[in-house]
Formats: sequence, C-alpha cells, structure tokens
Amino acid sequence: MNARTCSSPRAIEKHGTAQTKARPNIINGGNHLRPVSSNRPQPVRSLDALATVASWHRGQEICSQGRPALHWYGVISGVARRCAVRSDGRRQIIDLLLPGDFFGFTAGDEYDFTVEAVVEGTRTSTYPRQRLETLADTNPRLARELRQVAFEALSRLETQLLIVGRITALEKVGSFILEMATRLSGGPADKVVLPISRYDIADYLAVSVETVSRSLTDLQERGVIALSGTRTVRIVDRGALEDGETDGHPAQTQHKL
Repeated sequence: MNARTCSSPRAIEKHGTAQTKARPNIINGGNHLRPVSSNRPQPVRSLDALATVASWHRGQEICSQGRPALHWYGVISGVARRCAVRSDGRRQIIDLLLPGDFFGFTAGDEYDFTVEAVVEGTRTSTYPRQRLETLADTNPRLARELRQVAFEALSRLETQLLIVGRITALEKVGSFILEMATRLSGGPADKVVLPISRYDIADYLAVSVETVSRSLTDLQERGVIALSGTRTVRIVDRGALEDGETDGHPAQTQHKL
C-alpha cells in the first residue's frame, strides 16, 4: 500500500472508491463558504476572501501524508476522514471531519496524515498556511479564532481516544453512535444517520467490520437502539449507551476485543 494513501482496499473493492489522483472541481471566492448540511457555523468567516473552494470525489485525497503542508482546510459540506497507515500496512482513521471542522494543522513542514473525501461532492475551503500564519502574527482576533479551531481539532482527537479506549466492542460502538448524534445535530439527538460505512467505523474504532455489525445487531436485540437500513440509527435507551450498561437487556454476551 502506498504510504500516502489510506483508502482501505476492502472499501475500494466493495464501494468502488474514486481514484485519488483525480483533480478536484475548484471554485474561487468566499461566497460559497456556507455549510450546506450542518447547523454549525463556519468558524473563521473573516478568511472567506482568502479561501479557494474545491469539490472532491469520494475517496479522493484532499491532503496527503508526507507532502508539504502548504494549506489548512475547512469542511463546507460532506464528510472527510483523516487517517494514517500503520507499519503493517493497515489503515487507522484518526478523525472524522464534518461541516464546520478545520484540519491540516501540523507541527512540521509535511502532513503526517492523509485526508480523503468520504462523500461524493464533499466541499472544502482551502487556506494558504503561510499567509494565515503571517496575518495571525499581527491580528490578535484572527489568532484567537485559529487557536479555537485548533483546540476543537484536539478535542475531537481526545474524544476518539476515549471511545477507542472503552473496554468492549458494544461500548465502543455505542459511544460512537452517541458522538455522531451529537456532532451531526449540534446536541443530543435520538436519531442519527451514520455518515460513514461500517468499514470506516471499524477502522475508526480499531475493530473488525464483523465486530461492528455484530455489535449493532446486539444493541438492537437488547432494545438499546433501533436500526433502519444500514446507517439510520434510533437511540431507544440513551442511558444504557452512555453508561455502557447493556447487560440488563436480553441478548448474547458482550464481545470482548
């Protein structure tokens, strides 16, 4: 596997992921910087004039591991995944990027991760990193805004660490459902359409796709959630998901990792 590419071979085979070398559809100007599918506002509106907007195919790389970190990005619509390739060639998704999320921050001169579009037509705003760093040196308000979006990126990573750190697969999947319900609705919600496939969920939670499918089925049989199709989830017992206490519901034993 190419060290700069984190597309899962199994996902490509099953879903026909687009080639990552395809050119994005570029739109210039800031008038397009309005989130389409999120209730959250675009966090750094003062930079609209500096942004270039691009539309990406599903599976297309937005920025690539090992390449010069020349830009920062914001998701306008759609979904993207930030991922890295382990030494054994396996993919690990380390962040899910939804409308309103910024990414591309790195301490070095090269990206230490790859970001790919998950949804066809995902749109991002692109900002020149050096120009923004120079402006932030003389503009305290801009510096505060950039720090805030950087802190939000750190907060997402901390949340993922807590989810992956749960003991059982049921707890991991349950915590993931709650996190997606909160992020996609801007607060607690009882229904969520999962923005990624079960293959991606597996690589986000560091478990197998079979474990994800079994856990979703178990949670439904326990009366904790209700499934409609492969991605729509209705939360029936929020307390059980939040506490990880599903043993009281009739079903099989929890899956240990």
